Amino acid sequence: MISSKDQGCITLTSTIKLNFRGSPGLLLVGRSGMGKTQLATYISLKFMSQMHGGLLIVDNKRSDLSTLSKYLNNGEQVVATTVGQTAKLLRNMVDNMNNRASHFRGNFGQDWLDYNLRPYLILIDEVAALIAEANAKEKNELMSLLRQLILKGRQAGIFVILSAQRLEATVIDRSLTLQLGNRIIMGNADSETYRMVFPGIDAKELPRIPNKAGYGLIFMDGQDSLLPIPFVAPDMSGVSVPKVISRLEQEFNYANFANESSYWQ
Repeated sequence: MISSKDQGCITLTSTIKLNFRGSPGLLLVGRSGMGKTQLATYISLKFMSQMHGGLLIVDNKRSDLSTLSKYLNNGEQVVATTVGQTAKLLRNMVDNMNNRASHFRGNFGQDWLDYNLRPYLILIDEVAALIAEANAKEKNELMSLLRQLILKGRQAGIFVILSAQRLEATVIDRSLTLQLGNRIIMGNADSETYRMVFPGIDAKELPRIPNKAGYGLIFMDGQDSLLPIPFVAPDMSGVSVPKVISRLEQEFNYANFANESSYWQ
C-alpha cells in the first residue's frame, strides 16, 4: 500500500506537487515545440513510479508515445492509435470504473486510496486531433465515455490527461475541460485557449513567461494563488523513457493492491 505522506500526489518540480486525489486529471495545452508531450511523459513516469499507477495511452498521431506499447505490460490493450481502438480502451475503463464502484463501496466518502486500489492514468495526446478524426457517431461516443471517466473516475482512481495544441469550445465541451482541476499551458497561447484553460482570469493579468520550450503556467485547485504559477518543466533529455517504463513494469507487484482479477479488463 502507498505509504507516502503525499498519497495521491506526484512531484512536478521542487516546489510544485500535482494532486491527483483532488482532481480527475490534467488539462495540458501547448503549441508544437513547447515541450507539451515531454511534460506529459514526465508526469506519466512519475505517476507510475511515485503512485505505482498503471498507464494507458491514446496517440492517434502514431508518434513516439504509441511505440511505448512495446514496453508496457499488455501493450496492445493499453495503447490506442485509432478512433476505434480508443473507443474500446475507454469503454473498458468505464466498465472497470463501474465495477470498482460495485465491489468497493459501503464506506461513505472513501476513495481508491482508502480501498487500496491501484490508480490508472489515461494519457490522451492531441485530443482535438482525435475528435476531428472521428465521425459524428464516434465523436458522441468518445465524448460520452470521457465525460463518465472525468466526472466519476477520481473516486475510483482513474485519471485523465487531455493534451492539445489549442482548445476550442466547438471541439471539446467546455463543461468537460472545466472539471479538470489541474491545468497547464506550455509557452504562450491565443486568447481563446487562455479563456478555456484559465476561465475567469483576464489574460492581461497572467504572469509573463518566455515563449520557448519548457516554460509554462500551471493552475491547481486549492493552490494559494488565484493566478496560474510560472514554472519550468523538468529536463527529459537524458531519460530513456522505454527503459524506465520497462523497469517500472517489471518491478510492479500487484499483490501490493486489492485483488481485482475477477473483473478487471
